[in-house]
Amino acid sequence: MAIPNSTAFNSIIRFRSPGEEKRIVSELTTSLNEGDSYFVISKRWYTSWQKYIAPIGGGAPRPGPIDNSDIIDDTTSDGDPQLRRYLVEDEDYVLVPHQVWKTLLEWYNVGPPIPMTLIYLFLSDARNVHNVTDIRLAKEASIWELYVKVCANTGVSLEKARIWDYFNRRKVKLLDPLSNESLEESGLLMDQDILLEVDEVGLAGLVNLGNTCYMNSTLQCLAHTPSILQYFLRDYTHQGELTKAFGELLKELWSSRKKAVAPSFFKTKLDKAAPQFSGHYQHDSHELLISLLARLHEVSDVCQQTYTYDSFTSLSLPLPSTRTWSISLLSCLENFLAEEPLGPNNMWFCPECKEKRKANKKLDLWKLPEILVLHLKRFRTSKYFVKKIDTFVNFPINDLDLSKYVKNKNDDQSYLYELYAVSNHYIGPGGVRHYTAYAKVATLTLF
Repeated sequence: MAIPNSTAFNSIIRFRSPGEEKRIVSELTTSLNEGDSYFVISKRWYTSWQKYIAPIGGGAPRPGPIDNSDIIDDTTSDGDPQLRRYLVEDEDYVLVPHQVWKTLLEWYNVGPPIPMTLIYLFLSDARNVHNVTDIRLAKEASIWELYVKVCANTGVSLEKARIWDYFNRRKVKLLDPLSNESLEESGLLMDQDILLEVDEVGLAGLVNLGNTCYMNSTLQCLAHTPSILQYFLRDYTHQGELTKAFGELLKELWSSRKKAVAPSFFKTKLDKAAPQFSGHYQHDSHELLISLLARLHEVSDVCQQTYTYDSFTSLSLPLPSTRTWSISLLSCLENFLAEEPLGPNNMWFCPECKEKRKANKKLDLWKLPEILVLHLKRFRTSKYFVKKIDTFVNFPINDLDLSKYVKNKNDDQSYLYELYAVSNHYIGPGGVRHYTAYAKVATLTLF
């Protein structure tokens, strides 16, 4: 039966109510079956129709004729309409069964019709090949759309995903997300296997060279600091042997795909630049961090009478004396910044009267660095022993707000910090001391 034009159509067919249209389409919609024909509708038009039939918050006007113009490639000269590249199902368009398309076309007219045939692919994840899920897409969909759908289903970022044609469960061809080919043109057929590999660079460990866990813990934290990576993984010319060795180590950690890297060359250069860390003995990771940062960039101090402005990247926070089993990180910071009297052996020298005077000392934060290191001073020393304070320190992972502690606020600067790495020291059975590191793997655009 020929479909009348929109003018004649509106004159002989009454409009159905939104509830009627919703009921009819719902009854026509069945589960999507392999090999069935489906039609593409612009998500923009389909959303306006959904608002029209919505039972709650409805009242939207009835949409005009079906309009697929925003998803059609108008540069092609073929008679059949072609979809634009890099469209994504449920973001740019929706697929409806043939019968639903036919009904909507009778109600709203125009189009044009864009038929597609669905296929199912079986996705294996290289991280667990026994975990197989199905992916439903139109055979006309692009390889890019396959990447988007697989990554959305698995939670893997597009930058780290590699998808293979896995015919007969053998890697046949790596699928290029930027190719112009459709699934059908790429040789992907109904019920065919595909394989997801995840690029897990940056997850390499560091081999202990004797008792160098203190060094490895520090290096892992630095290796996952985005601004440091952005600098050292580019083709910059690094000055100094230690700086060059540090850059080479980061490149190996982030590009070799090894399970573990031995930092032998870096250790040789560290021994030469900072002899206090030479050999393969245990040292303090925070002392190494400060020493290493000082050699990676120079810091200057400015003194003016009774005010001293010290540039810093690290704050060493003593744990306050408490009978409770836990304290907050902010309470440690407030204790660090609290005013305290100077002792008789540490009196203030007055520049006016040229004598030592009793005075109080008060620390303030004038401004904060982009990357802030907070060091918890867990060791209490006396003449006869060294004791570690095991009090639990509670700290937020997200949105550590330090704005109220900054004296010279800048409206353009944020004072919210996100935790991305922890260097952890613990004492095991028999008094064995060891360092580990926890770090959030950075997602970077490096080139």
